[in-house]
Amino acid sequence: MKKYEIHTISEKAGFSSMKEKLNQKVEQFLNEKGNAGYEIVSVSFTYYEGAELIAFITICR
Repeated sequence: MKKYEIHTISEKAGFSSMKEKLNQKVEQFLNEKGNAGYEIVSVSFTYYEGAELIAFITICR
């Protein structure tokens, strides 16, 4: 039986730098989890009130 985990990572900053910074954080997180044996199920992004970009990440092991 697989165990699923949901993680959120967010970034508040200027619009263009917000995307870059969050992408770097998400990439680092996914690399760490992938190397630890986790399967990446899904990654999605959403804006919150135009001032924050949030990544929702589902992984399982």
